[in-house]
Amino acid sequence: MKVGLVINAVMRDVRDKLIVDLIKDALVTPVVVTTLEKKEKKKKRKYQKKRVLAEDEPKPDPYWLDTFFGFAPEEAERVPNWGHCGVLSPLLANVCLDELDRWMEGKIKEFYVPSKSDVIWNSPEEEQGNTSWPEFVPTSGPDKTRKMDFVRYGGHVLIGVRGPRADAAALRKQLIEFCDQRFMLKLDNESVPIEHITKGIMFLDHVLCRRVVYPTLRYTATGGKIISEKGVGTLLSVTASLKQCIKQFRKLSFLKGDKDPDPQPCFRMFHATQAHTNAQMNKFLSSMVEWYRYADNRKKIVNFCSYIIRGSLAKLYAAKYKLRSRAKVYKIGARNLSRPLKEKKGQSPEYQNLLRMGLAESIDGLHYTRLSLVPETDYSPFPSNWRPDHEKLLLEYIKLEDPKTLEEQRSCISEQGLVTPQDYISMLVWNYKRNSLAMDQLSLVRSSESVVEQHSLVGSNQDDQDHINKEEEDDGKMNAAQM
Repeated sequence: MKVGLVINAVMRDVRDKLIVDLIKDALVTPVVVTTLEKKEKKKKRKYQKKRVLAEDEPKPDPYWLDTFFGFAPEEAERVPNWGHCGVLSPLLANVCLDELDRWMEGKIKEFYVPSKSDVIWNSPEEEQGNTSWPEFVPTSGPDKTRKMDFVRYGGHVLIGVRGPRADAAALRKQLIEFCDQRFMLKLDNESVPIEHITKGIMFLDHVLCRRVVYPTLRYTATGGKIISEKGVGTLLSVTASLKQCIKQFRKLSFLKGDKDPDPQPCFRMFHATQAHTNAQMNKFLSSMVEWYRYADNRKKIVNFCSYIIRGSLAKLYAAKYKLRSRAKVYKIGARNLSRPLKEKKGQSPEYQNLLRMGLAESIDGLHYTRLSLVPETDYSPFPSNWRPDHEKLLLEYIKLEDPKTLEEQRSCISEQGLVTPQDYISMLVWNYKRNSLAMDQLSLVRSSESVVEQHSLVGSNQDDQDHINKEEEDDGKMNAAQM
C-alpha cells in the first residue's frame, strides 16, 4: 500500500501534525539491512549454560504463549511490516482498511430484504432479524430472506451472501472496483472466488458449512388451539478443522503421524519443575478453549488437544524421571498428572504434609482431561451494535478527553450533591495543612509562654538572692559597730 494512502487514512482521525510527520518519516525512510559475518559453529555442549539476557534485550515470551502463537492459522502468519513502523504496521493497515469496513456496512444494509412469509426475520425489535434464532432460515418457499454478512481478519475478507449467485457475482465486481479506486489494488476473479456453503469454506482454521435441521414449530391457531408441525430449515455451522489442528501440532513437534497421531515429548520443558510445566500447559489449554469457543465440535477438539498435551508431558516425565513408559507415569501421577512423580531423598513426611506446611510446591493437574470437563459451545448471539472491549476503552478515553464531558460530569455531581474523589482528597490535604498550621501556632504560643515563665522564675530567684545578700551585709555592719 502506498505511503500517500496510509497518511491520508491517518489524517482522517489524527490531527497532531507531529505524529503524522513521524509516521510519514517511518514509512519513507529506507530500512538498512546489515549482513553479519558468519561465525564458526561451535560444538554444542552436553549441558548448555543458562543464557543471560543483555540489558537492552527484551524478555522472551513464556512457553505457553510462544506455543499458542505457533498455533496461528494461515491467515495470521503474514504480518505487515512497513518501513520503520514495526509493530504499528498492523494497526496502520487496519486504519486504512476501515474505509472498506464502512463501505461493506452500507452494502449490507442495502442488500437486506426480509421475506414476508418468514416470521423469524420480521421482528420489529431488531433491524436485521431476530438474532435469538442463530442463522435459522426456512428452505422452503419461493420468497426467501436476502441477507449479507461480512468478516475481515487483517487483509483476509469473508463475505456471506444469502441469496442467488448473481448477487454474489455483482458484489464481487463492485468490491474489485472499490479496491482499485480507493487502494489501487488490482484484484481479479481468482483472488475473490465464489464458493457455495455446502462445499465448506475454510477461514481461520474453522470450516463454515450448512446443516439441515428439522425443528418442531409450535404456534397458536384460531380458537386457541396449539398446533405443532415439523419444519425444515438450514443452520450455519462453524466447525473446527481437526486436520488443521493436527497440522499445527505437527509443526510444533508435539506429534508425528497422520492417521494415528503419536504424541512426542516436549523436551523444551525438561529442566522445569512438574508444577511449572503443568501450569504452562494449563495456560495453553485455556487459550485453546477460548480459540475454539464458537466451534460446534468444541468439546471434541479441546479434548483432542488435551490428549496430545497430556501424552507429550507423560513421555517427558517418563524420560526425565526414568519411568520407562507412560502407563507408569499415569499410575504414579494420576490421570491429570497432579501427583508428584519424584520426591527428594531423606524426606520422612508425606508429600501432603509438606504441602500443608508450605514446604512443597503445589502441582495443579491438567485441565480438560475428560470430555465432560470441556465447556459447551457458546451459541449466544452478538448484538447488532457489538463492539470489542479495546474499542470501548478507546472511545471512552476519547470522550473523557473532551472538555464538554468534564463540565457535564461536574454539573451532574454538583446537582446530586456528591463529591469527587479528587475533591475529597484535596479537602483532606487542605484540612491537614490548616490544622497543622494551627497546631504549629499553638505550640509556638505555648513555648513562648513557658519561656516567659522561666524568665520570671529566674528573675524572682535573683531578687530573693540579692535580698538575702543585702540582709547579710547589714547584719555584718551592725556586728562591726557593736564591736
